[in-house]
Amino acid sequence: MGKTVIIGAGLAGLSAAYHAQQKGVPYDLYEGDAAVGGCCRSVGEKGFLFDYSGHLLHLKDPYFQGLVRELLGDNLVVLHRNAVIYSHGAFTRYPFQANLHGLPAGVVKECLLSFVRSYYENEDLPTRAYATFRDWIVAKLGEGIGEHFMFPYNEKLWTVPTEEMTCEWMSEYVPKPSLEDVFNGALEDQSKGFGYNATFWYPRQGGIQALCDALAGRVGNLHLNRRVTAVDLAANCVRFASGETAPYRRLVSTMPLKGLVGLLAGEVPEKVLRAAAQLRHNSVLIVNLGVRGADLTDKHWIYLPERRFTAYRVGVYSNFSAALAPPGTTSYYLEIGYRPEWNVDKEALAAKAVAEMAEIGLVRDPKDILVRQLVDLDHAYVIYDANHASARQTVLDFLARHDIVSVGRYGNWEYSGMEEALAQGKGAV
Repeated sequence: MGKTVIIGAGLAGLSAAYHAQQKGVPYDLYEGDAAVGGCCRSVGEKGFLFDYSGHLLHLKDPYFQGLVRELLGDNLVVLHRNAVIYSHGAFTRYPFQANLHGLPAGVVKECLLSFVRSYYENEDLPTRAYATFRDWIVAKLGEGIGEHFMFPYNEKLWTVPTEEMTCEWMSEYVPKPSLEDVFNGALEDQSKGFGYNATFWYPRQGGIQALCDALAGRVGNLHLNRRVTAVDLAANCVRFASGETAPYRRLVSTMPLKGLVGLLAGEVPEKVLRAAAQLRHNSVLIVNLGVRGADLTDKHWIYLPERRFTAYRVGVYSNFSAALAPPGTTSYYLEIGYRPEWNVDKEALAAKAVAEMAEIGLVRDPKDILVRQLVDLDHAYVIYDANHASARQTVLDFLARHDIVSVGRYGNWEYSGMEEALAQGKGAV
């Protein structure tokens, strides 16, 4: 029997290799970089350890909860989310729609009136019944909450207007509070947890890289520094920049779906090429900061919906684990969404975003910044527009006919987290 070839040693690829090994399926795992992890990795500088932005484990499946506990053992902590929104010069709890308390009275009134109007005037349809994400926001939450948080924040994150997005990605990711929840959160400071990420898991030591390294320690046949240059459909063979080749019985790819199509050698129908060209994504510039001062904030992350701020979110690594920063310091990540075709000045964007941290109180003095590191994620969020579902399925169906399964956040071209990556890797073998 021929081998299963796995491309990419990120979380999905490592999971595929791990489960292939567990089941006795012959495989080889190839990674283009010199280390495992993909986008789920950590990098160190001057005593700080930074992830590639926030990578927090939200595990629901008992199987994967058990697997992560086994892999990390004592190197694991469970944290209760402390997330806030900074807008109108005030910090309010997340999610915005259930925590209006603390905002200016006029904003609270506007949000409550439009929420009540939407609550009573609109039929409570299933999420997928709404043509666009904007339609869902207006119908479920009202124009006020839309204008003060949902529209600007999501447009900063996704880099497209909410009316260009469908609702197929949403599921558990957008909390919809009850009428009572909204009023409670407007009249008092409520601490009720909402949403899928009210608690999360994270390694005590080693950043999120610790999880990938633990998985890699359980697999064999791992080949690093193997950049794929072509996938020969006729020969069922992967070609690498090194000149090596890897014949396969089945190919499991975790590279971005659109990029994989670009590497296919052989007869690819025009319909598939058109579909791949319709797949859209944004990019995220991550500014990692190491800052003098250990008492700057107790928050895990802060949402910045207002358009005047360059970043859409700031996370605090050192509040996930004190081991990520030297004593007496704090470490952050600032996330800035952009589109590849915008040709942005990344240094200028980073400098502006860092300067804005003073208003929020996260940096007291520019001289306190000990480390500034830029990480550019070319593929960050898949854009769920009107073409997404049909274009994605067209490409996946064509690959399946050629013994290729494409998995992971970018391989499956979806909005998903680490548990889904682990599950898809398992399912692929």
